[in-house]
Amino acid sequence: MKICIIGRTKPLLETAKFLNEKNHKIGMIITSKPSDYDSVSSKDFRNIARSIDAKFVETQQINQKKMQSMIKNHGFDLGISLNNLRLLDKKTLSLFKYGVLNCHFGDLPHYRGNACPNWAMLNGEKKIGISIHLMDEGVDSGNIIIKKYFSVNKKTTIQEFYNYAEEIVPTLFLRAITNIKNRKHGKKQSRNPKQILRTYPRNKFDGKIDWNDTADHISRLIRASGKPFFGAYTFYNSKKLFILESSIEHPKFSFESVNGQVVERRINGDVVVSCLDGFLVLSKVKYNGKIYTKPTTLIKTIHSRLGMNIEEEIEQIKKYLKI
Repeated sequence: MKICIIGRTKPLLETAKFLNEKNHKIGMIITSKPSDYDSVSSKDFRNIARSIDAKFVETQQINQKKMQSMIKNHGFDLGISLNNLRLLDKKTLSLFKYGVLNCHFGDLPHYRGNACPNWAMLNGEKKIGISIHLMDEGVDSGNIIIKKYFSVNKKTTIQEFYNYAEEIVPTLFLRAITNIKNRKHGKKQSRNPKQILRTYPRNKFDGKIDWNDTADHISRLIRASGKPFFGAYTFYNSKKLFILESSIEHPKFSFESVNGQVVERRINGDVVVSCLDGFLVLSKVKYNGKIYTKPTTLIKTIHSRLGMNIEEEIEQIKKYLKI
């Protein structure tokens, strides 16, 4: 098939290479500026385009008449899309003989929209879906061609999901192309609003830890916010402390503490912090750009508290301004 690659991220870059090796003709690669956490850039897409003699275009305006005319002139059989910034309109979709296949990191039809793997992990799901579907004008609402699941447990990190996705996405696209060639157009998605969860983007501030939350939810936030994203953080001495690795403990004794209080410094280097219903054990943190595999070397007393205390911050500002 003659294929147009549309979008961003390393899994799509690897898909372009893989499909080219499988003798599919990649005629054009359309990409745009990467997100802050992408491991590949538009330059990487440009380089692969040159190596396989494909036209390279960097734009966010894929639905403009100029782009539509360019796509039409190439006579593509199929579009292959992942993490494109814009929905394709009806006219653009019509320019591909068999349509456009999109890879969506989410269990369709339930998880539609942005940051679905992160939201799934935050919601305590036992699995995260990777769905290949035919695009229509809606948000992740076209026929599902193939779906694969990634299992999640209480230690799974978002990085592990993305590592898995990088490996599996190219082969899923290849299987989906075979299905399309054999006129297997997939399964229609449910239109029942009760079965659809629309998720929206997350940003670096969404990783802020609330120590008044449960240990389980804080743990999920840490695992859902780590690499390749910005990370889950709290404050220590008015500076961001990123929690890289942690575990949950529910003590068998009664205790009283302020949530965010450091309640124990252990011989192995772990630091234990209280929260709503138990303790979070910190085993790896990042502070001032330095990683500590023994947080006790940074946090030296149980008189420490994590989190932002607004009143204390105001007092510090007053001292600084000499008010």
